[in-house]
Amino acid sequence: MRTKDDPYWRKAKIAARIILRSRTGKLRPRDRRIAALLSNDPGVEDRLIDQAMACIQAKGLRVFS
Repeated sequence: MRTKDDPYWRKAKIAARIILRSRTGKLRPRDRRIAALLSNDPGVEDRLIDQAMACIQAKGLRVFS
């Protein structure tokens, strides 16, 4: 089981925030650069990103700032 200290979990949370921000149309050039790096990282799996998105949405965290 992955913990919050896992680097891939942190990267997945970043990717999830970028995806959620893109759905609102508020992507920045920095977001695009980070997304490109994370998309090539083998440890950042779709499953982890889905879990991170669910976590962010359940907590009601702001992803737009």
